[in-house]
Amino acid sequence: MNSPELDHQRMDLDAGGEARTSPEAFLASFDIGQVSTGPGCYIMQDVKGKPIYVGKAKNLRARVRTYLNASDTRYSVKFLMKRVARIDFLVTQTEKEALLLENSLIKQHRPRYNVQLKDDKTYISLRIDTRQDFPRITIVRRYKKDGAKYFGPYHSASSVHQTLRQLHRMFPLRTCTDNVMQNRSRPCLYYQMKQCVAPCVGYVSRDQYHALLDEVVMTLEGRSADLERHFKEQIQELAEKLEFEEAALVRDRLYALQRTVERQRTVDVPGAEDRDVFGYHNEGRFTEIQILFYRHGKMLGGRAFSFERSEMPLDELLSSFLLQYYSEGASIPREVLLPIDLEDAPVLSEVLSEQRETRVDLHCPQRGDKRALVEMACQNAERNFREKRLVEKSQQDTLLELQKALKLPRKPERIECFDISTIQGRNTVASMVTFTGGAPDKARYRRFSIKAVEGQDDFASMREVLLRRYKRAIEENDLPDFVLIDGGKGQLGVATAVFKDLGIEDLPHAGIAKARAQEDGGHSPERFFVPGRMNPIILPQQHAVIRLVSHIRDEAHRFAITYHRKKRNQSTLRSSLLGIPGVGPAKAKALLNKLGSVARIREATAAEIAALPGFSEELAESILHHLKTP
Repeated sequence: MNSPELDHQRMDLDAGGEARTSPEAFLASFDIGQVSTGPGCYIMQDVKGKPIYVGKAKNLRARVRTYLNASDTRYSVKFLMKRVARIDFLVTQTEKEALLLENSLIKQHRPRYNVQLKDDKTYISLRIDTRQDFPRITIVRRYKKDGAKYFGPYHSASSVHQTLRQLHRMFPLRTCTDNVMQNRSRPCLYYQMKQCVAPCVGYVSRDQYHALLDEVVMTLEGRSADLERHFKEQIQELAEKLEFEEAALVRDRLYALQRTVERQRTVDVPGAEDRDVFGYHNEGRFTEIQILFYRHGKMLGGRAFSFERSEMPLDELLSSFLLQYYSEGASIPREVLLPIDLEDAPVLSEVLSEQRETRVDLHCPQRGDKRALVEMACQNAERNFREKRLVEKSQQDTLLELQKALKLPRKPERIECFDISTIQGRNTVASMVTFTGGAPDKARYRRFSIKAVEGQDDFASMREVLLRRYKRAIEENDLPDFVLIDGGKGQLGVATAVFKDLGIEDLPHAGIAKARAQEDGGHSPERFFVPGRMNPIILPQQHAVIRLVSHIRDEAHRFAITYHRKKRNQSTLRSSLLGIPGVGPAKAKALLNKLGSVARIREATAAEIAALPGFSEELAESILHHLKTP
């Protein structure tokens, strides 16, 4: 859902145009009478002028008065108003405009105390473009108004891949890309395995292919009973025509469908329309929101979202969450069931209906089967909340054990771990992974290309990386609680020297040496090396600390290997292209960015290559000649 151009007017109630020096001074001079009684948004700012909360209201004066009224006992209100040093107002023409403007402002300013959805690409669906002659099924992360059919959402990548594998076993549709299909001259192995009808070489007509596609759509829509009847009718017709081989293929699809339906058997719910059911669990400033996805009367799965430091009332939180959730590309169903009544429900319904292009109903059922669904969503939200709290407690206990084992001055809430990856000194890279509270903090992961070290020198490479990382960390006041180095005494000595040079020798750090096989058939244990101690610290190998730290070390190794492999592949690909007359680094990069690999370039046509900026028909022919010549 793209942010629209909204018609709004700014109200500046601060004659000085600058943030107040303190919340007390602001509250003492603020005149509520100047605030509009119409709809709009308000932006609360701290003493530095940074937005900390954005809200909307159909009556701005009435809403802001609830924050200023000393009789309001809500903790969230008292908490916010101790920090607010300025409020800006944006007046809109309608409540709908205020709703959309609030969503836009939250994305723009990312206020600390608003509920915010991170763009983590969680809305996984299947897409079929039925307008194509021979479409394939693809996995997508976003819904678009492009005329294609979308099915989902699926609650995890593994579930959508499993569904796709089942579909390909049942229906022999193509899996290759458009470019590969257009350039094939003979069927691939999938045709031999009877998992593709080979549209690439004309073995199937468009109508025959789309008949298969209709069966796939019926499967994805959950119309298994209709599809079973269709298969049985097909088998009967083919048998009467004595086309027994074709009948056997349809029979196999029928059996596969019945097995799939039996595994996925679930409880039907009243009504056949698609719906999302929302539930919540709230404790203090922690809120868990649970969504259950129902499509064609069956539950596909669900998803939970956790929010901390949530200072907004529950109705405001849920309203803001709904708009953000559906504006990020999630599938919008025919009906949305809510655990509480929302003042903005009619406006939200209008916005979502426009997005879906058909009516969307939002309501809070009070009794009956639909209320039972909402209560089940709330129960799931509470269960998820409890499970996450147990996991967090276990992680915190392990961090305390790590502090005790290595005699650290404080609990290592944030741990940064480094690893070097190279092969004979080529394409040397390093990784830094961060664990916060005992869990991966992927927003803080970093990759480093080694710039100043020639050849293979892991110690010098580690020194370069640590200097680059912690010079910046000192400038930004962003030091972790604990630094972990993948390696033994040598790598630890490098870290100790770097931290001394930077004046942060008190930054806790240690090296971890991986368990290795020994000549006598045994294994050396995982062991820690710490500054100022000759012998390593060895803990019981099943200890929770060992499991945590090994996980951190292995994650750093995986991240480094992945980056090294990527650089190595890019180097290899570019070198194979740079040997072609007329192809320099820029053109090699353009080819790889557009077509992805040397194999794809080899299968492309001269016209496709010549269409790229800076390429001619003659150069395209030369590239294909060099790549296809043995």
